[in-house]
Amino acid sequence: MCGGEATGIPVRSWPAEARVRFAATSTLHNFGGELAAQPFTLVISNGTWSVEADVLASLMKTGSAGRDRSMYKMMNTNSYRQLHGSVVRAPLPTTSGTNVTLNLKIRDRKIDLPVRVTDWQETAGAIRFHAAWEVSLKQYGLEPSSVMGVIRVGDPVRLDADVTAQKPAPAPAASTQRP
Repeated sequence: MCGGEATGIPVRSWPAEARVRFAATSTLHNFGGELAAQPFTLVISNGTWSVEADVLASLMKTGSAGRDRSMYKMMNTNSYRQLHGSVVRAPLPTTSGTNVTLNLKIRDRKIDLPVRVTDWQETAGAIRFHAAWEVSLKQYGLEPSSVMGVIRVGDPVRLDADVTAQKPAPAPAASTQRP
């Protein structure tokens, strides 16, 4: 993904997790949901960061079984079980945040989407940040079903994620005392 090993540039990578939330509007009422991304790795090299992460479409829940069934049908979760996103060699965020490009695959379409990354925090034990973006259902060829031709889901859908990469504990320092 980064190629740092071949060039002598240090590459650091840590196991990461993310909580992804989605929020949609409809002519009846707004709704949303939350799910965990599958475990992934955050890679930092030469002042840039990269990730590749998946979420399982069948784990998306809105709090309504009927709405969930319609969403799964729209996304064809029997054939397309996961959504895949990647950010490659994005600049490390400044204190005010930064814009990056997310390549997001839903079903058989990959689209580059603008994402705002904020609250980047690096400590001795972890790296944390927040990401926010929008997805146009129409761009992905997704047609939400309507109820009685009146209740419709709005486009776009807002998403955001809180990401945490855990750094390993530092190795204990070797003792220099002599007996």
